Amino acid sequence: MAQYEFSLVLAHPPERRRVEKVWGVQPDLSDKPDKRKVIVRREASSLAEAVVGAIEDLEAASLRPVRVCDGDWLTLADVAARIGRSREIVRLWSIGRQGPGGFPPPLNPGCDTRFYSWAEVAHWLRRRMGYELPALNPELVVANLLLQARRLAPQIRNREPLSALLAPYLAARPAGVVQSLPAGRAEHARSSASASARPAA
Repeated sequence: MAQYEFSLVLAHPPERRRVEKVWGVQPDLSDKPDKRKVIVRREASSLAEAVVGAIEDLEAASLRPVRVCDGDWLTLADVAARIGRSREIVRLWSIGRQGPGGFPPPLNPGCDTRFYSWAEVAHWLRRRMGYELPALNPELVVANLLLQARRLAPQIRNREPLSALLAPYLAARPAGVVQSLPAGRAEHARSSASASARPAA
């Protein structure tokens, strides 16, 4: 068992007393608190178990989590700051004018301010540029996408075609986020996640 810390965003600002009744969950008490964010610190056998357990416990207390804070979206300036390089050199990597090529595409192409996935960029930096970077927690990215999938699934009339996107992952990765859930949770997550095109890390 290890202790994990992460943040969740709720649908509505909760009463502090209700949040503090949930094991290992506290309101955001930072210098610039977000009234809808809660901080989770709890022990579990894996990060995936900790995230799912916290979500289920909050829902049992009638508090609805809508996002997992994964820190995955960032600009080229953010990338540069994380690795101690200039924004210009990172920009040149991103357009293929320097470096080995293959820089991950932006998450919102065509926009004035472009965002990139840190999970994808860090993978590229390690494999293509030889950077030694701290281990990432793709479980948070995956959990956030699955949580959004569950929330948006009721809006999709024909969900069946989208299930094909997740089926190979479920078959090939028995230790993934969905499979790590207890039986009841896993079935619910499979049903919800298969309705979206976005599970990820």
